Amino acid sequence: MKKTIIFPLLLAFLLLPSMGLAATHKVIKTTKPYTFPQHDAPPMQKVYTSRVLDLSIQGDPLATPQQCINHLLRQNPYPAITVSPEELVNYYYEEAKIEGIRADAAFAQALHETGYFRYGGDVVAPQNNYCGLGATGQDTKGVWFPDAQTGVRAHIQHLLAYSSTRRPVMPIVDPRYVLVKSSDKFGQCTTRNRLDGRWAVPG
Repeated sequence: MKKTIIFPLLLAFLLLPSMGLAATHKVIKTTKPYTFPQHDAPPMQKVYTSRVLDLSIQGDPLATPQQCINHLLRQNPYPAITVSPEELVNYYYEEAKIEGIRADAAFAQALHETGYFRYGGDVVAPQNNYCGLGATGQDTKGVWFPDAQTGVRAHIQHLLAYSSTRRPVMPIVDPRYVLVKSSDKFGQCTTRNRLDGRWAVPG
């Protein structure tokens, strides 16, 4: 699996339009208001970028489902998925809400892990495996899920295992949940930057 360091950048692309900013603007890592230079100032002059780059795994999403869909289709108009982009994103928002996980964060991870659903590695589109569960390299394709919603549910449950010790609300479909639960990573990663170097190790 790829490192998670790219998550903040993906979320910035998802969230900036909702805050009146263009996604091409540089993100300044500060909690103080930032005023853009006059020559490229957008309508909103100040932004608290700590909100834009909220790294929490749990909580309410900041991006809307439509923003997630739009961002995906701008990057890849023909994603290799077994349902429509609208259906897939809706599954993320439904399943994430049930478990208290940020849907936009989970979807951003799926974009990263699958290369915007182009794949190209060991995992293939019919697996409905959006986060590389069980794909440990050397042509190991990982877990297959019967449908897109089950694949999304497993992804959300895997994030829950890393970010909380609370048992999932829905029946466990993530076959590697127990691997994380039995490790010292269980419930230890409340933000996405803490997943770096831990995601998929061991689970």
